[in-house]
Amino acid sequence: MLNSSEEVQGWTWIDNQSRLEDLTEEFGKAGEIALDTEFHREKTYYPKLALVQIGWDDKVALLDPFALDLTALSSVFSGPVTVVLHAGTQDLEILSRIVGNLPQSIFDTQLAAGFVGFSNPSLALLSERLLGIAIPKGDRLTDWTKRPLSEGQLRYAASDVANLLSLKSEIEDQLAAMGRLEWAWDESKVLLNKDRRGTPIERTWWKIKECRHLKGESRKVAQALAVWRELRAARLDVPVRYVLSDLSIAVISQELPKTVDALSVLRGVEHRFLAQGVDREILETVSRGRSMPDKELCVPVIEESDKRLKPIAGMAVTWVSQLAQSLKIDPLLLATRSDIVGFLNGDKDSRLAAGWRNEVLGDPITRLTNGELALAVNANGELELEKRSYVRYDL
Repeated sequence: MLNSSEEVQGWTWIDNQSRLEDLTEEFGKAGEIALDTEFHREKTYYPKLALVQIGWDDKVALLDPFALDLTALSSVFSGPVTVVLHAGTQDLEILSRIVGNLPQSIFDTQLAAGFVGFSNPSLALLSERLLGIAIPKGDRLTDWTKRPLSEGQLRYAASDVANLLSLKSEIEDQLAAMGRLEWAWDESKVLLNKDRRGTPIERTWWKIKECRHLKGESRKVAQALAVWRELRAARLDVPVRYVLSDLSIAVISQELPKTVDALSVLRGVEHRFLAQGVDREILETVSRGRSMPDKELCVPVIEESDKRLKPIAGMAVTWVSQLAQSLKIDPLLLATRSDIVGFLNGDKDSRLAAGWRNEVLGDPITRLTNGELALAVNANGELELEKRSYVRYDL
Protein backbone atom coordinates (compact mmCIF):
# COMPACT_ATOMS: atom_id res chain seq x y z
CA MET A 1 0.00 0.00 0.00
CA LEU A 2 1.14 3.55 -0.69
CA ASN A 3 2.56 5.27 2.36
CA SER A 4 1.30 8.69 3.39
CA SER A 5 2.36 11.32 0.82
CA GLU A 6 4.40 8.82 -1.20
CA GLU A 7 4.92 10.18 -4.71
CA VAL A 8 4.39 7.78 -7.59
CA GLN A 9 4.97 8.98 -11.18
CA GLY A 10 3.75 12.53 -10.71
CA TRP A 11 0.96 12.13 -8.18
CA THR A 12 0.89 12.15 -4.40
CA TRP A 13 -1.20 9.86 -2.24
CA ILE A 14 -2.62 11.69 0.77
CA ASP A 15 -3.95 9.79 3.78
CA ASN A 16 -2.54 12.00 6.54
CA GLN A 17 -4.72 14.81 7.92
CA SER A 18 -1.90 17.22 8.70
CA ARG A 19 -0.54 16.80 5.17
CA LEU A 20 -3.97 17.57 3.74
CA GLU A 21 -4.24 20.69 5.86
CA ASP A 22 -0.85 21.83 4.57
CA LEU A 23 -2.03 21.27 1.01
CA THR A 24 -5.18 23.32 1.52
CA GLU A 25 -2.94 26.37 1.81
CA GLU A 26 -1.42 25.55 -1.57
CA PHE A 27 -4.86 24.98 -3.08
CA GLY A 28 -6.04 28.32 -1.77
CA LYS A 29 -3.15 30.18 -3.37
CA ALA A 30 -3.38 28.38 -6.72
CA GLY A 31 -6.14 30.55 -8.20
CA GLU A 32 -7.76 27.50 -9.78
CA ILE A 33 -7.71 23.77 -9.07
CA ALA A 34 -8.94 20.77 -11.04
CA LEU A 35 -11.12 18.34 -9.09
CA ASP A 36 -12.71 14.96 -9.70
CA THR A 37 -14.14 12.19 -7.54
CA GLU A 38 -14.53 8.44 -7.72
CA PHE A 39 -17.53 6.92 -6.02
CA HIS A 40 -20.00 4.04 -6.01
CA ARG A 41 -23.74 4.09 -5.42
CA GLU A 42 -24.85 0.67 -6.63
CA LYS A 43 -25.81 -0.49 -3.13
CA THR A 44 -26.56 2.82 -1.44
CA TYR A 45 -29.00 5.72 -1.81
CA TYR A 46 -26.27 8.29 -1.30
CA PRO A 47 -23.03 8.04 -3.31
CA LYS A 48 -20.17 6.40 -1.40
CA LEU A 49 -17.09 8.56 -1.94
CA ALA A 50 -13.93 6.52 -2.55
CA LEU A 51 -11.36 9.02 -3.86
CA VAL A 52 -10.87 12.75 -4.49
CA GLN A 53 -8.38 13.93 -7.12
CA ILE A 54 -7.07 17.50 -7.14
CA GLY A 55 -4.73 19.04 -9.69
CA TRP A 56 -2.95 22.40 -9.37
CA ASP A 57 0.32 23.99 -10.56
CA ASP A 58 1.29 20.82 -12.52
CA LYS A 59 0.80 18.70 -9.39
CA VAL A 60 -1.77 16.04 -8.54
CA ALA A 61 -2.91 14.89 -5.10
CA LEU A 62 -5.07 11.81 -4.55
CA LEU A 63 -7.03 12.14 -1.31
CA ASP A 64 -8.20 9.05 0.58
CA PRO A 65 -11.63 9.89 2.07
CA PHE A 66 -11.50 6.78 4.26
CA ALA A 67 -8.52 8.23 6.15
CA LEU A 68 -9.22 11.96 5.96
CA ASP A 69 -11.68 14.53 7.25
CA LEU A 70 -12.48 16.31 4.00
CA THR A 71 -14.17 19.23 5.74
CA ALA A 72 -10.62 20.61 5.63
CA LEU A 73 -11.45 21.59 2.03
CA SER A 74 -14.15 23.91 3.30
CA SER A 75 -11.71 26.79 3.71
CA VAL A 76 -10.52 26.32 0.12
CA PHE A 77 -14.07 26.36 -1.22
CA SER A 78 -14.87 29.48 0.80
CA GLY A 79 -12.02 31.36 -0.86
CA PRO A 80 -11.57 32.89 -4.32
CA VAL A 81 -10.37 29.65 -5.96
CA THR A 82 -12.13 28.46 -9.11
CA VAL A 83 -12.73 24.72 -9.08
CA VAL A 84 -12.58 23.16 -12.55
CA LEU A 85 -14.72 20.06 -13.07
CA HIS A 86 -15.80 17.85 -15.93
CA ALA A 87 -19.46 16.77 -15.83
CA GLY A 88 -19.50 17.97 -12.26
CA THR A 89 -23.14 17.47 -11.26
CA GLN A 90 -22.51 14.39 -9.13
CA ASP A 91 -19.16 15.70 -7.87
CA LEU A 92 -20.95 18.76 -6.48
CA GLU A 93 -23.63 16.61 -4.88
CA ILE A 94 -20.97 14.59 -3.08
CA LEU A 95 -18.86 17.58 -2.07
CA SER A 96 -21.87 19.35 -0.63
CA ARG A 97 -22.55 16.41 1.69
CA ILE A 98 -18.96 15.50 2.58
CA VAL A 99 -17.26 18.91 2.77
CA GLY A 100 -20.27 20.85 3.98
CA ASN A 101 -20.09 23.67 1.44
CA LEU A 102 -19.43 24.23 -2.24
CA PRO A 103 -16.88 26.36 -4.11
CA GLN A 104 -17.67 30.01 -4.74
CA SER A 105 -16.74 29.57 -8.41
CA ILE A 106 -16.66 26.58 -10.77
CA PHE A 107 -16.00 25.95 -14.46
CA ASP A 108 -17.39 22.77 -16.02
CA THR A 109 -15.45 21.74 -19.12
CA GLN A 110 -18.19 19.43 -20.40
CA LEU A 111 -20.78 22.20 -20.23
CA ALA A 112 -18.39 24.72 -21.76
CA ALA A 113 -17.50 22.35 -24.61
CA GLY A 114 -21.18 22.29 -25.55
CA PHE A 115 -20.78 25.89 -26.70
CA VAL A 116 -18.00 25.03 -29.17
CA GLY A 117 -19.72 22.20 -31.01
CA PHE A 118 -19.37 19.16 -28.74
CA SER A 119 -22.38 17.23 -27.46
CA ASN A 120 -22.02 15.82 -23.96
CA PRO A 121 -18.34 14.94 -24.61
CA SER A 122 -16.27 12.67 -22.40
CA LEU A 123 -13.08 13.96 -20.84
CA ALA A 124 -11.09 11.49 -22.93
CA LEU A 125 -12.62 12.81 -26.16
CA LEU A 126 -11.93 16.45 -25.30
CA SER A 127 -8.38 15.73 -24.17
CA GLU A 128 -7.61 13.93 -27.39
CA ARG A 129 -9.37 16.38 -29.72
CA LEU A 130 -8.27 19.66 -28.09
CA LEU A 131 -4.98 18.80 -26.40
CA GLY A 132 -3.75 15.78 -28.35
CA ILE A 133 -3.43 13.86 -25.10
CA ALA A 134 -4.73 10.32 -24.67
CA ILE A 135 -6.10 9.55 -21.21
CA PRO A 136 -5.48 6.01 -19.88
CA LYS A 137 -8.51 3.82 -20.29
CA GLY A 138 -10.21 2.94 -17.02
CA ASP A 139 -12.11 -0.18 -16.04
CA ARG A 140 -15.76 0.76 -15.58
CA LEU A 141 -16.14 -2.17 -13.18
CA THR A 142 -13.17 -1.27 -10.98
CA ASP A 143 -13.75 -1.13 -7.22
CA TRP A 144 -12.54 2.22 -5.93
CA THR A 145 -13.29 1.33 -2.32
CA LYS A 146 -10.62 -1.39 -2.14
CA ARG A 147 -7.27 -0.64 -0.58
CA PRO A 148 -4.61 -0.61 -1.75
CA LEU A 149 -5.54 0.81 -5.13
CA SER A 150 -3.50 -0.57 -7.99
CA GLU A 151 -1.00 1.59 -9.85
CA GLY A 152 -3.28 1.41 -12.87
CA GLN A 153 -6.19 2.77 -10.85
CA LEU A 154 -4.03 5.55 -9.44
CA ARG A 155 -2.70 6.46 -12.88
CA TYR A 156 -6.22 6.60 -14.29
CA ALA A 157 -7.51 8.67 -11.36
CA ALA A 158 -4.64 11.15 -11.63
CA SER A 159 -5.16 11.52 -15.39
CA ASP A 160 -8.68 12.83 -14.78
CA VAL A 161 -7.28 16.07 -13.35
CA ALA A 162 -3.69 16.22 -14.63
CA ASN A 163 -4.60 18.19 -17.78
CA LEU A 164 -7.99 19.59 -16.83
CA LEU A 165 -6.68 23.12 -16.27
CA SER A 166 -5.01 23.09 -19.70
CA LEU A 167 -8.26 21.86 -21.20
CA LYS A 168 -10.15 24.71 -19.54
CA SER A 169 -7.69 27.21 -21.00
CA GLU A 170 -8.07 25.80 -24.52
CA ILE A 171 -11.85 25.80 -24.34
CA GLU A 172 -11.85 29.35 -22.97
CA ASP A 173 -9.73 30.51 -25.92
CA GLN A 174 -12.23 29.03 -28.38
CA LEU A 175 -15.19 30.45 -26.46
CA ALA A 176 -13.63 33.92 -26.42
CA ALA A 177 -13.07 33.77 -30.19
CA MET A 178 -16.75 32.89 -30.66
CA GLY A 179 -18.03 35.47 -28.19
CA ARG A 180 -19.46 32.81 -25.91
CA LEU A 181 -17.11 32.84 -22.94
CA GLU A 182 -19.62 34.62 -20.73
CA TRP A 183 -22.28 32.06 -21.68
CA ALA A 184 -20.10 29.19 -20.46
CA TRP A 185 -19.32 30.92 -17.17
CA ASP A 186 -23.01 31.70 -16.70
CA GLU A 187 -23.94 28.08 -17.31
CA SER A 188 -21.36 26.86 -14.80
CA LYS A 189 -22.81 29.32 -12.30
CA VAL A 190 -26.27 27.85 -12.90
CA LEU A 191 -24.87 24.38 -12.22
CA LEU A 192 -23.23 25.59 -9.02
CA ASN A 193 -26.43 27.22 -7.77
CA LYS A 194 -28.64 24.30 -8.74
CA ASP A 195 -30.88 22.87 -6.04
CA ARG A 196 -28.92 19.87 -4.74
CA ARG A 197 -32.02 18.20 -3.38
CA GLY A 198 -32.59 16.70 -6.81
CA THR A 199 -35.99 16.08 -8.34
CA PRO A 200 -38.80 17.34 -6.09
CA ILE A 201 -40.00 14.26 -4.30
CA GLU A 202 -43.59 14.68 -5.53
CA ARG A 203 -42.32 14.38 -9.11
CA THR A 204 -40.32 11.17 -8.73
CA TRP A 205 -43.21 9.14 -10.14
CA TRP A 206 -42.75 10.92 -13.46
CA LYS A 207 -39.58 8.87 -13.98
CA ILE A 208 -41.50 5.58 -13.86
CA LYS A 209 -42.26 4.73 -17.48
CA GLU A 210 -44.95 2.21 -16.56
CA CYS A 211 -46.93 4.90 -14.71
CA ARG A 212 -47.34 7.26 -17.64
CA HIS A 213 -50.56 5.62 -18.81
CA LEU A 214 -52.25 5.72 -15.40
CA LYS A 215 -55.39 7.81 -14.91
CA GLY A 216 -57.46 9.18 -12.06
CA GLU A 217 -56.71 8.06 -8.53
CA SER A 218 -54.15 5.55 -9.78
CA ARG A 219 -51.90 8.50 -10.56
CA LYS A 220 -52.30 9.81 -7.03
CA VAL A 221 -51.37 6.42 -5.64
CA ALA A 222 -48.32 6.27 -7.92
CA GLN A 223 -47.19 9.64 -6.60
CA ALA A 224 -47.77 8.61 -2.98
CA LEU A 225 -45.92 5.31 -3.40
CA ALA A 226 -42.97 6.95 -5.17
CA VAL A 227 -42.66 9.50 -2.35
CA TRP A 228 -42.85 6.78 0.30
CA ARG A 229 -40.24 4.70 -1.53
CA GLU A 230 -37.86 7.65 -1.85
CA LEU A 231 -38.09 8.54 1.85
CA ARG A 232 -37.61 4.95 2.98
CA ALA A 233 -34.64 4.43 0.65
CA ALA A 234 -32.98 7.61 1.94
CA ARG A 235 -33.56 6.59 5.55
CA LEU A 236 -32.08 3.13 5.02
CA ASP A 237 -29.41 4.41 2.57
CA VAL A 238 -30.29 1.80 -0.03
CA PRO A 239 -31.20 2.13 -3.73
CA VAL A 240 -34.90 2.75 -4.31
CA ARG A 241 -35.17 -0.53 -6.20
CA TYR A 242 -34.35 -2.35 -2.95
CA VAL A 243 -37.50 -0.86 -1.42
CA LEU A 244 -39.97 -1.32 -4.28
CA SER A 245 -39.45 -1.77 -8.01
CA ASP A 246 -40.86 0.55 -10.67
CA LEU A 247 -43.01 -2.29 -11.96
CA SER A 248 -44.39 -2.89 -8.46
CA ILE A 249 -45.40 0.76 -8.09
CA ALA A 250 -47.14 0.72 -11.47
CA VAL A 251 -49.03 -2.51 -10.81
CA ILE A 252 -50.04 -1.56 -7.26
CA SER A 253 -51.22 1.85 -8.49
CA GLN A 254 -53.32 0.23 -11.20
CA GLU A 255 -54.82 -2.57 -9.09
CA LEU A 256 -55.27 -0.56 -5.84
CA PRO A 257 -55.14 -3.54 -3.43
CA LYS A 258 -56.87 -3.23 -0.05
CA THR A 259 -55.55 -6.35 1.70
CA VAL A 260 -52.18 -7.97 2.26
CA ASP A 261 -53.33 -11.04 0.36
CA ALA A 262 -54.36 -8.96 -2.66
CA LEU A 263 -51.07 -7.06 -2.52
CA SER A 264 -48.83 -10.12 -2.22
CA VAL A 265 -50.08 -11.79 -5.44
CA LEU A 266 -49.56 -8.79 -7.69
CA ARG A 267 -47.02 -8.98 -10.50
CA GLY A 268 -43.60 -7.62 -9.53
CA VAL A 269 -44.39 -7.47 -5.81
CA GLU A 270 -41.79 -9.80 -4.35
CA HIS A 271 -42.00 -11.06 -0.78
CA ARG A 272 -38.73 -9.32 0.07
CA PHE A 273 -40.52 -6.00 -0.45
CA LEU A 274 -43.21 -6.85 2.09
CA ALA A 275 -41.26 -8.10 5.12
CA GLN A 276 -41.25 -6.58 8.61
CA GLY A 277 -44.59 -4.83 8.32
CA VAL A 278 -43.76 -3.04 5.08
CA ASP A 279 -46.85 -4.60 3.49
CA ARG A 280 -49.03 -2.61 5.88
CA GLU A 281 -47.09 0.57 5.12
CA ILE A 282 -47.70 0.06 1.43
CA LEU A 283 -51.43 -0.45 1.94
CA GLU A 284 -51.62 2.68 4.11
CA THR A 285 -49.80 4.60 1.37
CA VAL A 286 -52.26 3.31 -1.24
CA SER A 287 -55.18 4.47 0.91
CA ARG A 288 -53.54 7.84 1.48
CA GLY A 289 -52.95 8.23 -2.25
CA ARG A 290 -56.55 7.45 -3.14
CA SER A 291 -57.78 10.19 -0.81
CA MET A 292 -55.24 12.76 -2.04
CA PRO A 293 -56.83 16.10 -3.01
CA ASP A 294 -56.63 16.79 -6.74
CA LYS A 295 -54.58 19.95 -6.16
CA GLU A 296 -51.79 17.89 -4.54
CA LEU A 297 -51.24 15.70 -7.61
CA CYS A 298 -48.17 16.85 -9.55
CA VAL A 299 -48.47 16.22 -13.27
CA PRO A 300 -45.76 16.81 -15.88
CA VAL A 301 -45.46 20.38 -17.14
CA ILE A 302 -46.23 19.34 -20.72
CA GLU A 303 -49.60 17.98 -19.62
CA GLU A 304 -50.43 21.19 -17.79
CA SER A 305 -49.70 23.40 -20.80
CA ASP A 306 -52.36 25.18 -22.80
CA LYS A 307 -53.42 22.88 -25.65
CA ARG A 308 -53.17 25.85 -28.01
CA LEU A 309 -49.47 26.05 -27.26
CA LYS A 310 -48.63 22.42 -28.08
CA PRO A 311 -48.24 22.90 -31.86
CA ILE A 312 -46.28 26.08 -31.18
CA ALA A 313 -44.01 24.17 -28.81
CA GLY A 314 -43.51 21.54 -31.51
CA MET A 315 -42.49 24.17 -34.06
CA ALA A 316 -40.20 25.89 -31.55
CA VAL A 317 -38.48 22.61 -30.67
CA THR A 318 -37.88 21.90 -34.36
CA TRP A 319 -36.48 25.38 -34.97
CA VAL A 320 -34.25 25.28 -31.86
CA SER A 321 -32.79 21.95 -33.02
CA GLN A 322 -31.93 23.50 -36.40
CA LEU A 323 -30.55 26.63 -34.74
CA ALA A 324 -28.33 24.54 -32.47
CA GLN A 325 -26.75 22.92 -35.52
CA SER A 326 -26.21 26.30 -37.15
CA LEU A 327 -24.65 27.78 -34.01
CA LYS A 328 -22.69 24.58 -33.26
CA ILE A 329 -24.15 24.33 -29.78
CA ASP A 330 -25.27 21.11 -28.09
CA PRO A 331 -29.09 21.09 -28.70
CA LEU A 332 -29.85 19.98 -25.14
CA LEU A 333 -27.67 22.77 -23.82
CA LEU A 334 -29.50 25.33 -25.92
CA ALA A 335 -33.01 24.28 -24.84
CA THR A 336 -35.01 21.14 -24.13
CA ARG A 337 -38.69 20.65 -24.90
CA SER A 338 -39.46 21.14 -21.20
CA ASP A 339 -37.56 24.45 -21.27
CA ILE A 340 -39.63 25.65 -24.20
CA VAL A 341 -42.96 24.48 -22.76
CA GLY A 342 -42.14 26.13 -19.44
CA PHE A 343 -41.27 29.38 -21.19
CA LEU A 344 -44.49 29.32 -23.20
CA ASN A 345 -46.43 28.75 -19.97
CA GLY A 346 -44.83 31.81 -18.42
CA ASP A 347 -42.70 29.84 -15.96
CA LYS A 348 -40.26 32.33 -14.45
CA ASP A 349 -37.93 29.44 -13.54
CA SER A 350 -37.65 28.27 -17.14
CA ARG A 351 -34.07 28.36 -18.39
CA LEU A 352 -35.30 30.50 -21.30
CA ALA A 353 -36.70 33.18 -18.99
CA ALA A 354 -33.36 34.90 -18.39
CA GLY A 355 -29.69 35.02 -19.29
CA TRP A 356 -28.06 34.11 -22.57
CA ARG A 357 -30.85 31.72 -23.59
CA ASN A 358 -33.40 34.49 -23.32
CA GLU A 359 -31.19 36.71 -25.45
CA VAL A 360 -30.90 34.05 -28.16
CA LEU A 361 -34.33 32.39 -28.03
CA GLY A 362 -36.72 34.47 -25.96
CA ASP A 363 -37.80 37.08 -28.49
CA PRO A 364 -38.02 34.74 -31.54
CA ILE A 365 -40.13 32.17 -29.67
CA THR A 366 -42.37 34.91 -28.26
CA ARG A 367 -42.92 36.36 -31.73
CA LEU A 368 -43.55 32.87 -33.15
CA THR A 369 -46.20 32.39 -30.45
CA ASN A 370 -47.78 35.76 -31.26
CA GLY A 371 -48.00 34.93 -34.96
CA GLU A 372 -45.46 37.54 -36.02
CA LEU A 373 -42.98 34.93 -37.31
CA ALA A 374 -43.41 31.72 -39.26
CA LEU A 375 -41.28 28.64 -39.77
CA ALA A 376 -40.12 28.01 -43.34
CA VAL A 377 -37.64 25.92 -45.33
CA ASN A 378 -34.90 27.83 -47.13
CA ALA A 379 -33.15 26.93 -50.41
CA ASN A 380 -30.67 24.73 -48.55
CA GLY A 381 -33.41 22.66 -47.00
CA GLU A 382 -32.85 24.24 -43.60
CA LEU A 383 -35.54 25.54 -41.28
CA GLU A 384 -35.56 29.23 -40.49
CA LEU A 385 -37.83 31.84 -39.00
CA GLU A 386 -39.16 34.60 -41.23
CA LYS A 387 -41.67 37.41 -40.94
CA ARG A 388 -45.19 36.28 -41.77
CA SER A 389 -46.73 37.38 -45.03
CA TYR A 390 -50.23 36.85 -43.59
CA VAL A 391 -51.24 35.37 -46.94
CA ARG A 392 -53.11 32.17 -46.27
CA TYR A 393 -52.64 29.18 -48.54
CA ASP A 394 -55.88 27.29 -49.12
CA LEU A 395 -55.85 23.70 -50.34
